Amino acid sequence: MKLNELRKKWQRFGDCYLLIKPEYLKINDLRYLTSFTGSTGIFFQTKDKNYLLVPERDYEMAKKINLTEIELKVGNKDTFKKFIKSIIKKEKIKKIVTEGYLSRTLIERLEKLLKTKIVSKEGLVSSLRIQKTDFEIEKLKKAQEVTDKIFEEILDFIKPEKHKEKDIAFKIYELAIRKYNCEGLSFEPIIASGEGSSIPHYKTSNKIIENNKPLLLDFGVILNGYVSDMTRTIWIGSKVDLDFKKAYQIVLEAQKRALEACFFKKERRAKEIDKVARDYIEKNGYKGKFIHSTGHGIGLDIHEAPTISPFSKEKLRGREVVTIEPGVYLEGKWGIRIEDTILAGEGENFTKSTKNLIKL
Repeated sequence: MKLNELRKKWQRFGDCYLLIKPEYLKINDLRYLTSFTGSTGIFFQTKDKNYLLVPERDYEMAKKINLTEIELKVGNKDTFKKFIKSIIKKEKIKKIVTEGYLSRTLIERLEKLLKTKIVSKEGLVSSLRIQKTDFEIEKLKKAQEVTDKIFEEILDFIKPEKHKEKDIAFKIYELAIRKYNCEGLSFEPIIASGEGSSIPHYKTSNKIIENNKPLLLDFGVILNGYVSDMTRTIWIGSKVDLDFKKAYQIVLEAQKRALEACFFKKERRAKEIDKVARDYIEKNGYKGKFIHSTGHGIGLDIHEAPTISPFSKEKLRGREVVTIEPGVYLEGKWGIRIEDTILAGEGENFTKSTKNLIKL
């Protein structure tokens, strides 16, 4: 079904579709279309045929996939060029459509190799990936289930004034790989102690976890190809800063309202969900202190459409799996972020870890 939907999207712009995944490109569109997990490959679609072209080193991996609608070809750059050119000649193809994220340099090289005009269009595959299937939803739930378990174990692991931020990050990785059989982490964990928590994309360091300061933990796993993403901000020590405690409750309430806005019957504009959280934070004394978007889609990749921000033009129609992660950041002092993953439309929250302020 997804292959037919893709064909409908590109046929307005050209005569066939070509998706090339170079080794450096981390976007998982090729995997989404074909289930192929190799580091590089080509998907080629004509008006009535689908082809997956893989290098010889990945043939054994590719032939294990159930490719009922796709014809598998194995070879190298030269054989692939000859094959695609033969299809272009046979079907009198004048214009090839590809994804907008491929570089202009790569497109120009392809045009010279294939002697055919190539048109790049944004979001052909990514638009198909927005609404999740039942299969994908279950995979994302499982990934978050593991993430919740890791969070509980990390709370027992942390030893203030002894462990460094990187010790916690490494323990998360160790638990994910060794205990829970994950393929890896969905991104480099953000473990931010004290004033480091005021930087949304803080770089985890060798800083010692200090007492009587906040600790922000933002991490996720990759399980069976699908990712998770969660954030909790906890307090280290028994003496909670009163301003921090007040701000924490404001962020928590803002998130609660945004999560509730993800429950709808027909559709909802993504920016309306952002506005619910942002307005509450600003009206409660922290105007200008919520300095990033409210959330984003997840799936095979950690950042997928839709984006939930003040500038988003997208509408949620249900079955999108998105994060809701409002925050408040006081420069040089502390930051608070609380992040859950939710199924839009139905409003089911995949994240089960407590959001009550934890004191260690």
